[in-house]
Amino acid sequence: MSHGSYVPNGSCAHGETSDLDRFRLVCARFKRIATPWKFPRFVLRFSRDGFRRLEDLLDMQLACHVRSFTYMVRPFYQGSGTVSANSLNLHGSQADRFLDWSRVLKAVESQNLAISQVHKSRREDQEYIITGAQDMLLLRRAISAFSSLQQIKLLRLQDGADEQLLDYIREQSSAETVYLDWESACTRAVTSLAISLLESNCSAIRFVGPQISPESAVKLSQTPPLMLSTLGARLTSIDVTFHSPKDMTSSIKSVSSVFHDFFLSAKNLTSIKLGFRANMPLDLSLELIFHRLQWKRLRALSIQGWRLDSEEVISLIRRHRRQLRDIALAGVYLRNGGRWQDILSVLHDEMDQVERIDLRDIDYADHLDSNSPDTNGHASTSSTSVLSVVPEPTLALSPYHASFNADYPFISPCGSTRRSFSETTLERLRTLTADDLGDNGLSVRHEQRLLWEAWVLSSPGNMLRRRQ
Repeated sequence: MSHGSYVPNGSCAHGETSDLDRFRLVCARFKRIATPWKFPRFVLRFSRDGFRRLEDLLDMQLACHVRSFTYMVRPFYQGSGTVSANSLNLHGSQADRFLDWSRVLKAVESQNLAISQVHKSRREDQEYIITGAQDMLLLRRAISAFSSLQQIKLLRLQDGADEQLLDYIREQSSAETVYLDWESACTRAVTSLAISLLESNCSAIRFVGPQISPESAVKLSQTPPLMLSTLGARLTSIDVTFHSPKDMTSSIKSVSSVFHDFFLSAKNLTSIKLGFRANMPLDLSLELIFHRLQWKRLRALSIQGWRLDSEEVISLIRRHRRQLRDIALAGVYLRNGGRWQDILSVLHDEMDQVERIDLRDIDYADHLDSNSPDTNGHASTSSTSVLSVVPEPTLALSPYHASFNADYPFISPCGSTRRSFSETTLERLRTLTADDLGDNGLSVRHEQRLLWEAWVLSSPGNMLRRRQ
C-alpha cells in the first residue's frame, strides 16, 4: 500500500483508519475482496449503544460476513424502578427488593456522582432493552443474518464501576436487599441466543461460555425436548464452565435429563469442554451428565472441577479411545479408592491418538478437603527417584509460560503436547511403568503432574507418529 493515502499530520485520508479500509476504497472489486476480512467478528454489549451498532451492521447488509459473534452481558440490577419483575425473571422476595436500587443509587450519588451516573445510565439501558424486548428482537434478526456464523461466545461483563458499587453495598450492609444479579442476566442471554439460533439456518456452531449460571440450565429444562434436540444438533463444539458462589451439585443433578436430551442429539460434537469451579468441585457422578453416550467425531474432551471415581473417568475415556487427541482433566479430584496411576495407564497404553494432555490441578478429594500443606510438600522415595528422569530445569518452569524444549515454543496455554518435551526426555520416560510414577494415592504435587503428562505422551504409539 502506498503511504500517499495518509495525510501529512498522521491522520488518515477519507477518515479511513487502516490499510484494509483504504484497500476497500480502490475499486468495487477490491471492496468485495476486503469486506469479509474487515467484518469477521462482531462484539455486542448489552447496552443501547451496543444494539444500535448491531442494527447499523444489519442495515448495511454486512452481517453475512460475521463468523464469530461475542455477546457481552452485565449482571442485572435487581430493580430499576419501572421494569416489571416478570421481565427480569424475578419472583417472590426478589421482586419485593426490586425497587431498592433507586434508593441505593440515590445514596451513592451523594458520595460519588460519577459512579452514580454510570449506573443510572446502565440501569436505564437495562430498562429500555428489557421492556421493549430489544435484545430478543435484534438477536433473532442478527443470528438469522449471520449466514457465515461459526462461533457464539457469551461473556460476563463487569468493570471497576461495578466493583465500586458492590463495595458501597457491602459497607452499607445492603447486600441482603440488593445485588448485581448474574443468574437472571445469564439465563435471559442463553434463552435469547438459543431461540435465535433455532430460528436461523446456522449450523456447525461452536458455543463458548466461560461463566454460565447453572440457572440457565434449569431454564432449559422447561424447553420442549424437540427444540432442545434441534439445538444440540446445530453444535459442533461446546466449551462451558458453570459458575456460582454456591455448591452446584444439587442444581446440576436436577437437570440431568436436560444434559441427556441435549448430548443425545449433539451427534456432531468434535469438542466437549465442561467445567465447574475448581475450588468448589461438583460432587456428582460423571454419567449423570454424559449418560454413557459416545460421540464418534469427538476429538477434544475436557472436564474440570469434579470429584470422581477413577473408573468413571476411565469409562468415559475408553469410549472414545480411538479418536481423542486432546484430553484435559483439570481440577479433577479422585474419591476414596481411586488411583491416578490407573487412569494414567489407560491414557498411556490405550490412547494412541493423544496429542495434548492437561492434568492441571489434579489431586485426591481427601487431600483437597484436608488442605494439608505438609502432605503436599513431601514426596515419596519412589517419586523422587523417578522425577530425576526429566531434566531439573524443566521442572522449575511454569507450565503456562515455559517450554520444555527450546526448539519448540509452548503451544497450548495449559497442558502439554509432544513438542513440550525433548525427544531424549520422552525416550527415557518410555522405560517407566505406571508403578514407577510415584503415585501414593494421597496427594499429587505439581512436579508429578508435569512428569505424568510427559509419560502419557511418551507412549510407543505417540513416539511412532512423531517420527512419521
